[in-house]
Amino acid sequence: MPFIHIKSLPFEKSLEMKAVLEGISEDFSHETEIALEHVTATWEFFLPGHYAVAGKAEEQQPRKSHPILVALLTPDFNDAKTIERMLKCIAKSLAKRAGVLHDNIFSNHRQAHSGMVFDNGEIVRW
Repeated sequence: MPFIHIKSLPFEKSLEMKAVLEGISEDFSHETEIALEHVTATWEFFLPGHYAVAGKAEEQQPRKSHPILVALLTPDFNDAKTIERMLKCIAKSLAKRAGVLHDNIFSNHRQAHSGMVFDNGEIVRW
């Protein structure tokens, strides 16, 4: 179930997004030992000028500002150490696969609770 949602401004040079997302998914699966079939990753782009940091909106993804935003959603049975490992894994993989600075990534984690997820036609409980 882990969902990795990434958002950024468009890059000056376009990325081979299919390869980047597949690589991040594979890295995450390998590092966490979660089957690849359960890992979902998305990447959305803000419209140029639609992301401001410190009062300044940019047209394209800067190298050292306007952090790449990552939201990780996982089931609530993961402990803090596991979540830290997941967040570090995503940052390392994202830096490697997309060529962004490791220091220009902002990630947060949210938990999905048992009975509060609808998937595959039913409410999921664990």
